[in-house]
Amino acid sequence: MSDQILLALKGVESKLTSCDLEQRVLADRLTQLEQKGVLLTGEGVTKNGSSLGDLFLKSFDQNRELFEKTRSVRLELKAASDAITTSSGRTIASGGVGAPGATILGLQSALPTRPTGGTSAVEYSRYTGQEGAAAQQSAEGDAKAAVKPTHSLITQTGLTIAGYSKMSKQALSDSSELKRSVDITLSRSVGTALDVALVNGAVGFAGGFETLATASTSLIYTGLVDAISEGVSVMQTAGFNPNVAALNPVDWLAILVAKGTANDHYLSGNYLGAMPSEMRGLKVILSPSVDAGKALLLDSAHSELLIVNNFTVEIGYVNADFTSNLVSILGEMRVIPVFRTVGSAMLITPKP
Repeated sequence: MSDQILLALKGVESKLTSCDLEQRVLADRLTQLEQKGVLLTGEGVTKNGSSLGDLFLKSFDQNRELFEKTRSVRLELKAASDAITTSSGRTIASGGVGAPGATILGLQSALPTRPTGGTSAVEYSRYTGQEGAAAQQSAEGDAKAAVKPTHSLITQTGLTIAGYSKMSKQALSDSSELKRSVDITLSRSVGTALDVALVNGAVGFAGGFETLATASTSLIYTGLVDAISEGVSVMQTAGFNPNVAALNPVDWLAILVAKGTANDHYLSGNYLGAMPSEMRGLKVILSPSVDAGKALLLDSAHSELLIVNNFTVEIGYVNADFTSNLVSILGEMRVIPVFRTVGSAMLITPKP
């Protein structure tokens, strides 16, 4: 008898559990309906002369039961569409949006990069020279020559390069090409500002690479190309392997179009050939921030550009933008420049 009672109780428990699940499903559906609301298409407004108030009452009566259960209901009223006329046959096609391409200029193209997310500053030791030098031991048992490298402790904080643009919310929604145009323009502008900060310096990176580089004025060569080759020789003697030359675009153009005095042939090679990106084994980087008439010669193995935050684009509201239907499009990146060895960069100036 007790077994039958237990079996009956289990059956009741199973039914109660099933009812509880069904109630939960119904509650979820009601919540979804409440959040989604009810759409009123406004059919019959122009045909029957019904007002929006009539539509509201009619729709509310249809959904009164839902309101009594959820105590909330959203009704969206839309008037009937305009009558179709001959002007409706007009077709408008998007003609596209123009924007300059992302920049390929800048000293950042010459530096090895490494991601370092979540870093606000980097501390490293910069080699500045050495004390003493190795020498031949005069006799067995004599003291040997001492050699001691000298370092300076450098704490380099991150540099934030950023810019923003205002844009109407309608334009942002209507044209993805227009947003892309803004993105590209921001990217190019941030890249240009980063080049200025790396070459000429910025707050937190005083002087930039031009100041950190060893200044060298040739006593022999008046041509910039020959003066650069002289600098390569000097740096190799000092133990470096220079592999990048950063030039102002104006100077690089003058090098490419230079002609011989005997036969008027272009010294750079083929008249109709592609513009080269190398010079005597050196990779050429164009930087408008490099002083005209000079060249920044680098052994890139001794420098680095740490990427704290890659270039990102964010969209948001500022102050009264929401009520003005405006959005702010922000583009920014955060980097930490590293220069590990004095002498690994040389600022070349030809003989006056």
